[in-house]
Amino acid sequence: MVQVTRRSLLLSAAALSAGCVSRRHGAAEPLTPAPSTRPPVVGQSWRYAKHDYYSGKLVDNQIDRITAVGGTVDIDSRSEAASAAKTAGSSWGSSWLSKYVPHPDSPDAALPSEIQQPWGSVLVDPHWSQVQVYETPIPLWPIQLRPDWKYHVLTKYKTPGNQSGLPWDQTMWARDWETVTVPAGTFKALRYTNLINLRSTDFSRDAAQRMETIWFAPEVGRWVVRESTGTYYMDDSSVDTPYNESGYRWELLEWT
Repeated sequence: MVQVTRRSLLLSAAALSAGCVSRRHGAAEPLTPAPSTRPPVVGQSWRYAKHDYYSGKLVDNQIDRITAVGGTVDIDSRSEAASAAKTAGSSWGSSWLSKYVPHPDSPDAALPSEIQQPWGSVLVDPHWSQVQVYETPIPLWPIQLRPDWKYHVLTKYKTPGNQSGLPWDQTMWARDWETVTVPAGTFKALRYTNLINLRSTDFSRDAAQRMETIWFAPEVGRWVVRESTGTYYMDDSSVDTPYNESGYRWELLEWT
């Protein structure tokens, strides 16, 4: 009974939170015909600043680039922070030593790729703390670019560490068109929210939930702002306060 109450409270809190966050970024736009979304082309890229959602601290700059368009759309990602860590200091002998000496504290600049099938629906999702593969591809942005459009999907996901297939219950809700200003410029963007109830790969966690607020700019073909947070409870714990997952905010710096 307690678990049901927790979920009810989380759903209410997520809805209120999404409304509060939206007012920080832009003013609502009057109703106009929805613009068309830029189609994918090999070489298109987006560079984002990734901030800790709670502290605001810059964590990394990430570059996403389309490398293949066909049966799938493949988007490779690279971490600028990891690249800098690898090149810092004296470079002589590094190429030889790297073959024999592991460096767990210095991750490769290459990040896991995002695979869309078809364009606009994610099949392989590297956005979370572990790469996730979905049984059914999930829309990355509203299929109909209009306020109040809703979509619910109930599917399963796998991670490299868990191949059993865990439940993923997601509701996407398009809120409103807004004018949003980020370092890359000013854009007309559709603000929408994702509310996700899932079974965590960490079985000690109960009532796991993730919330997102995203601003999608059709002319860019991707989001210009994305905010992701999550909460969970510890199983068999007497503490009735949720714990926070790591939360991040991405802002578009430039695009090609």
